[in-house]
Amino acid sequence: MNKLNIYKKNSQVLFSQKKLDKKTSENQLKGFATELKENWFGVIKSKNILQDTLSAITVASVALPLNIALAVACGLPASAGLLAGAIGGGLAAIFGGSSLQVTGPAAALNVMVLVITKDYGPVGICFACIIIGLIQLLLSFISAGKFIKYVPEAVLAGFTTGVGIKLLDNQIPEMFGFDYTVLQLIKMLNHPTWLTEVSWLAVVCGLFVALLVTSCKQFKRFPASFIGIVIVTALSIHLNWNIERVGSVPSVLPYPSFPMISSDKILSLFIATLPLAFLASIESLLSAQAVDKISNAKKPHNSNLELFGQGLGNIGAGFVGGMPVSGVIVRSTVNVQSGAKTRLSALLHAVLLILSILYFSEIMSSVPLAALAGLLCVVGLRLIEVKVFIHFLKTSKFETLAFLSAGIGTVTGHLLSGLTIGCIIYFIEKWINKKEKVPEIKVPNKINRRAILPNIYKESKLKRPTHFELESEKTSWLSQIRDKASIAASSFVHHKASIIGKVVLGDHVHIAAESSIRADEGSPFYIGSNSNIQDGVVIHALKEKWVSVGGNDWAVYIGENVSVAHQALVHGPCFIGNKSFIGFQAIVHDSVIGSHCYIGIGAIVVGVEIPDGRYVPHGIVVDSLDKVEKLPLVTDAHLNFNEDVVDVNKGLVAAYKTHNGQNINSKKFTYGGLRKLITVNDKF
Repeated sequence: MNKLNIYKKNSQVLFSQKKLDKKTSENQLKGFATELKENWFGVIKSKNILQDTLSAITVASVALPLNIALAVACGLPASAGLLAGAIGGGLAAIFGGSSLQVTGPAAALNVMVLVITKDYGPVGICFACIIIGLIQLLLSFISAGKFIKYVPEAVLAGFTTGVGIKLLDNQIPEMFGFDYTVLQLIKMLNHPTWLTEVSWLAVVCGLFVALLVTSCKQFKRFPASFIGIVIVTALSIHLNWNIERVGSVPSVLPYPSFPMISSDKILSLFIATLPLAFLASIESLLSAQAVDKISNAKKPHNSNLELFGQGLGNIGAGFVGGMPVSGVIVRSTVNVQSGAKTRLSALLHAVLLILSILYFSEIMSSVPLAALAGLLCVVGLRLIEVKVFIHFLKTSKFETLAFLSAGIGTVTGHLLSGLTIGCIIYFIEKWINKKEKVPEIKVPNKINRRAILPNIYKESKLKRPTHFELESEKTSWLSQIRDKASIAASSFVHHKASIIGKVVLGDHVHIAAESSIRADEGSPFYIGSNSNIQDGVVIHALKEKWVSVGGNDWAVYIGENVSVAHQALVHGPCFIGNKSFIGFQAIVHDSVIGSHCYIGIGAIVVGVEIPDGRYVPHGIVVDSLDKVEKLPLVTDAHLNFNEDVVDVNKGLVAAYKTHNGQNINSKKFTYGGLRKLITVNDKF
């Protein structure tokens, strides 16, 4: 009898769980439907149709040659890339969660698509598209979009570098018009007889497109790849050049059909497609995040809805004979820079691709393969992250190994193993050195917070005094001025410096003469151990605006081993990471500066988030994501300079304290004209 009751109880629990899961899925779908309805109502009501149409034309002219090139590079007919961009891109534009993202075939997916094509053929690729789409729909329903932030940058950079190397390996021989591999070509360099086998007409086509695309890089809205391929195609037809061309491109849209594949291959194809599905999802969500920043989106993308749209796009591409698609940062950036305002631009881009299939298929069939190879060589070179690799070499051995594992795995065909090993190495390093890891910048989720950063410091490291408590977000200015500073006994504050309000100083901090640290309007401030604030520096903040570090709100947060040079201005809300240098007369306002950064003399940084390890040249203004992305990496000279400055000031702290004979138990200081007794000790 007891067993029967237990069985009934368990059955009821399972039945309830199934009902709950079904209800959750229904709520998810209703939420998606509601958001899509609001999105498209906004498009209909907007007055930007003309601007979106012009943007769509620009994006389509960039996407058209890329879609053909990527399909041909994978051993697929050109129509596979065109249909993928048209049908897959159109469905993702209609149902996706990012308003300005453009979807289509992606260079980052090409290595894995090529492997599947070789093993299973074009039909296998269509079946793989459907598998990818179903996996992405599942990920969207279980709200997996939020886990994108855990993908290590080193692994992604290593993967894209591997993809770039593979693209070059495949396309350089195509541009020369022969069948030798790059490795064979290197071995034959001592024997120039191979030059007789080169198709010089193919070389002219490829180099012309590559040079045009490279030289026009600064003209964001100019479709250099499209113009270059049109010129080369027209010239080769007019002069009747004997070179390899794209070949037949159907001028009709195929009827949707389910790709049939033998049952004994389904399991192995599913296993081969699984990493491709996750990669396409990661690529799409990373691109959507970047688009939000580039466009200064008022409403951020919905990552789960974006996965839903990408899933439908891949399923649609599979049913019409296409290839896998994902959100692509290059086309999406062109879309934003061309002035797109709504998702209508991405949809119209897909419509234009359909029109090109119907009316320009004959011209597209005459495009020289070498011209497409030239375009893909440029794409491959841009994917190789040499500067990032050098940065990892200088800063982290573990991240260097993670980068190499992902890159080598991609190049050698052991992609899944390479990515897995890279992730394991990265997280081992994170576990070992978690105290020294750079805080990850997250999108603020509370009003008036500039950024929210994890608590990388233990309670003892923050040295929060017992009397230091935030009472209210709207503390009156008088009470803020009366708040006591908390200063470690090992730190030194010059008698001509001014400190007002809640200011927490860690160990061995040096506050030089004529510096003004005023936590009167915005409050509180934190300055980490071994940091130095030099003569004439002003630190101030706007009221009721903060960065949040580990759940604690700070108007200005300066990490450890930071140098703020003479007459610089740090104006909150602001975060400055460990071991960074703020140059003479530089201005940092409403920004997040990563660790190991170097802000040059007179530079101005306003309203941006700068990743770790970047150099802001002297005198420039950095006030947009575009400018942040162009910042070079710091050099060893920059890092060594800051280390020297920190060491000098640590010595000065000890010398000043000895010279003044400070009592480490208590000392009277005058701050901003307010004379008060401050108790200082090592533990607060």
